[in-house]
Amino acid sequence: MKNRILTLLLSLSLLLLPACGNGSSSSSAADADVNVDLSAFYTDTMEKYEFPNSLELAEGELLDGYFAGLSEVETEQCLVYLNMMSINNGEIALVQVKNSADVDTVKGILQDHIDYMAEGGAFYPEATELWSNSSKVVSNGSYIMMVVNPSCDAIVEDFNALF
Repeated sequence: MKNRILTLLLSLSLLLLPACGNGSSSSSAADADVNVDLSAFYTDTMEKYEFPNSLELAEGELLDGYFAGLSEVETEQCLVYLNMMSINNGEIALVQVKNSADVDTVKGILQDHIDYMAEGGAFYPEATELWSNSSKVVSNGSYIMMVVNPSCDAIVEDFNALF
């Protein structure tokens, strides 16, 4: 009987252990004080992976035209690079929102763009396939990335490694 009580007490103490401490945890980017330079990540990504030479930073009307609602979200960093060629074969968007409650909103806006392009907006079969099979929207804390590239899985790994 003593062994059962001791085992129960030890089990309970292990369950309560994570609740001890100063109340903060650095196990996830959402809780940690992370500061990532998205411009530097973009530069590194362009050097490491093949992207179209015609990527253009989308701002103002261009941003609103392709990503309706994104300019209304308060951001710390917002780098959205579009391919302005008719055979759209890759894009990247890197966003840090001021309010973590906006993460899902931004992810939805970026996913809507992917869905539109995959459903015919990319025009050409090769580009449509790229948008359908080699695109992702991911987030880590208040940071969101959309990537369309044949190496999208490796780029997502690089993005996640920032945190």
